[in-house]
Amino acid sequence: RDRLAAKITERHVPPPVWIKVAPDLDAAGIAGVALVALEEGVDAIVVGNTTVSRPESLRGDPAVIAEAGGLSGAPLKELSNRVLKEMYEATGGRIALVGVGGVASGADAYEKIRLGATLVQLYTALVYEGPKVARRVNEELAELLKRDGFVGVGQAVGVDTDVKRQ
Repeated sequence: RDRLAAKITERHVPPPVWIKVAPDLDAAGIAGVALVALEEGVDAIVVGNTTVSRPESLRGDPAVIAEAGGLSGAPLKELSNRVLKEMYEATGGRIALVGVGGVASGADAYEKIRLGATLVQLYTALVYEGPKVARRVNEELAELLKRDGFVGVGQAVGVDTDVKRQ
C-alpha cells in the first residue's frame, strides 16, 4: 500500500475519488449527488450500500427486524436498483456506477448492469456462499450477455434506462 501511494505521488496522479450512497435517497437527493459528482469530477459512485429502512417484504423475528443498523443483501435489492437506475439517468451515464445490494447470481448482476452499473459488488452472497460465488456469478453473467448478443459488459450498461447511448 505504501509503495502504491508513493507511485501515485511520484507521478502526480491524483487518486480516484469514489463516493458511496445509500439506497434511501429520494429523487432530490439523487439529483443533488449527481450534480455535485459531475461538477467535482468524482470517478465513481457506489450505489446501494445498506439501508436503514425495513422493506415490507422483510420477514423474520420482529425484534430482529426492528434492530437499528444497516440492512444489506436481498431485502434491499429493489430499493438499490431503483436508485441505481435513477442515478445513471441523473448522471447521463457519465460517471461509473458500482451496483451494490442483493447480488447473489449472474441474473442479479446483469440486472444492475442493465440499470447502469459499470461494476457490481458482491458482499452478502460472499459471506453466505464463500469465494466460489464470484465464479458462478461471472459464468452466469457471461451466459446472459451472450444470450442477448452482447460481446462485453460495456455494451449492456444502462440499456434498461432512458439514457440514449452513442
